[in-house]
Amino acid sequence: MKLSIVTINLNNRKGLQKTFNSILMQSFQQFEYIVVDGLSSDGSREDIKSNNRINKCICEIDTGVYDAMNKGIAIASGEYVLFLNSGDILHDDDTLSGILKHLEHFDIIYGDLLFVSADKPYVYNYPAKLTFSFLLNASLGHPATFIKKSLFDKYGYYDTSFRIAADWVFFMKTIVKENVTTKHIPMVIADFDTDGLSSQVENIAAILTERKLFLEREFPLFLEDYEKIAEATERLKKIQSNKAFKLLRALGVKKFQ
Repeated sequence: MKLSIVTINLNNRKGLQKTFNSILMQSFQQFEYIVVDGLSSDGSREDIKSNNRINKCICEIDTGVYDAMNKGIAIASGEYVLFLNSGDILHDDDTLSGILKHLEHFDIIYGDLLFVSADKPYVYNYPAKLTFSFLLNASLGHPATFIKKSLFDKYGYYDTSFRIAADWVFFMKTIVKENVTTKHIPMVIADFDTDGLSSQVENIAAILTERKLFLEREFPLFLEDYEKIAEATERLKKIQSNKAFKLLRALGVKKFQ
């Protein structure tokens, strides 16, 4: 089996139904579908039981989203794992048929995301090459990222001591520290539900705190140097935005070019 798709859900019946419909509408259906539900009480479990497309299902209390994701990983039999959590949908009916030919050789294969928000939906195009700088400030989007199951077996599952940033921690460990292979596919893979845990404004401070704890533990010297460079870069931007600087540059003063 080339691909396992895992959906995590807890009391998001409306979002789950959207995700189910997206799965059922795919023109390519040769994949394993797994649902992990944290004992929802909103009717989600009834929908799960009546969905014949689901290959494997776990319905039990978990300690959080990453604990649930780990349970999905543990029973996945696909070479690659994609997390399409309740509320997220594949971008169009031919998304999987279009990506299938790319699922080989590389450890992590990622595409682009359509962020669905009430204000203004927008497509986020991920960089063709991942860098420490990018991953320090951002992360890969789960609904658009195909991860080799063997990476979890080799480097460990999601660290549940990180309540909100465990996926980012996993990418930092595997991509930055272990230098696993990555490839960007320039196509929109999924429509991302911005109501998720990591997208909520009130969780931003917690995310930054967890990220800093990890960086201080794993990359203390690298982080100190990077923060100095970032600070110097920010000062340079402020200088370059100064009206006097812009005027001297416009006049052709050599040292300001």
